[in-house]
Amino acid sequence: MQPLSKDLDAWVGFARQRRLDSWMAFALESFEPLAPLAAQLLYLIEPVLGPRSVTRSLADVLQDDRAREELRRRLAADRRA
Repeated sequence: MQPLSKDLDAWVGFARQRRLDSWMAFALESFEPLAPLAAQLLYLIEPVLGPRSVTRSLADVLQDDRAREELRRRLAADRRA
C-alpha cells in the first residue's frame, strides 16, 4: 500500500488534469458527513471491481479525517491560486 501522501498527490494530479479540482473540493466539503459511508461502500465494491489500488486509495482517503481535510485543502488552494 502506498503512503497516504502519495495517494493525495495522485488525486490532486487527477483533479488538476481534468480541471475538476474546484468541483472535487466542493463535493468533499459539502458531503463531508457522508465521506466515511462512501469509503465503506468503496471497500464493499472493491472485490467486484477487481484488485484496483485506485478504489482502495480513494476509500482510504475518504476514511481518514486528516487525509480528507488535506485533500480538500490542496484542491481549494488551487482555486485561490
